This record gives sequence, C-alpha cells and structure tokens, in this order.
Amino acid sequence: MPANPQRKAESRRRILEEAGRLFRRHGYEGVGIDAIMQAAGLTRGAFYAHFPSKRDLFAEVIGGEHGFNRLMKARTGGSDKELLTEAIGIVGDYLHPDHRAEVGLGCIMAALSADVGRADAATRRAYAARVRELVEEFGRGLRAPESDLDPRALAAMVMSVGALIMVRAMDDEDLARRTLAACRKEAERLLKSKPA
Repeated sequence: MPANPQRKAESRRRILEEAGRLFRRHGYEGVGIDAIMQAAGLTRGAFYAHFPSKRDLFAEVIGGEHGFNRLMKARTGGSDKELLTEAIGIVGDYLHPDHRAEVGLGCIMAALSADVGRADAATRRAYAARVRELVEEFGRGLRAPESDLDPRALAAMVMSVGALIMVRAMDDEDLARRTLAACRKEAERLLKSKPA
C-alpha cells in the first residue's frame, strides 16, 4: 500500500523539528540518527525514506527557516522608521539574557555555526543563504543601502549572533550580561546610523 503523502510530510516535518532541536542542544556530532528518530516517534528504518544520510538532514535543517530570519521577515511596519523600530526590538529580544539559556530552542546560527564550519559544502552554502537572507531582512527599512547587503545590517547581524555564541560559552553571569547589553546598544547605534 502506498504511503499516505500527508503522513509522510508530517513525519518529515517531525524529523526536521526534532533534529534541529537535538543538533542545537548537542551539536552535529553529539546526536545520532537513533536519537533523532526516537525523539520524532519514528523508527530508524523510516529515516531513510526521508533522507539519504545524517549529513543531508543536517544540511536541510541549516537551510530551513530560522527563528531570527522569521521574526525579521514578519515585521509589518509601513515605513522605514517603523521597520527599523521593529528590527531594534527584535535584536533586543534576541540579545536578552533569557535567550542565552534557550540553546535547544534558540537560534540555529548561534548554536551551530562551528558545526557548519566543519560541514560539507552543501551545508555551508545553505548556511550562507540563510545569513544573506537575514542580512537582507536587517537591511529592510534602512535608507539607501548601497547594495542588498547593507554594511550596517551585516555588522549588526554578526554582532548579534556572535554575542549569543560567546555568552553561551561563558561561565560568568556578570560578563555575559554586560556583553549582551553592550551588543544590544551597539547594534541599535549601527542600525540607526547614516549609510557610509
């Protein structure tokens, strides 16, 4: 009997969701296919009906829509000023101390950048596409960018993701709090600045 397409799509969605959560929490090397499939409520054998390998699954997780991108795309402002205000609010939430602890649920870029750096070319291309998309979204609302990759948007995005990566590695609450506050303030300054 042929597989139900809706059921297969739902199984694939669950695998991607659980793989993303587990990869963010434990890293690429820290989780295997068995753990992913158990978390998705499926058998190991079902994995290969959806993905040829764990590496291909990882590339698809990295190439999927990320929370930071989704939030920036969802801005509804009708003017550049409104879009900028929303972007600054999103960055503020992203760099909030509570986000530091949300490794399994938080930003894929902040949790998996080092793993992607060791991954194959397809995964790195998928990551670069999401980074480009995020920078373009950051740039929406900035006036008169020279290109689709406004340097202010690029710097604010890198500062935000980089700050989260670093504070998650710190065992010093005061330093982590100060780092997040400084990066929030500087990202806001960058986004409000005039084009170079």
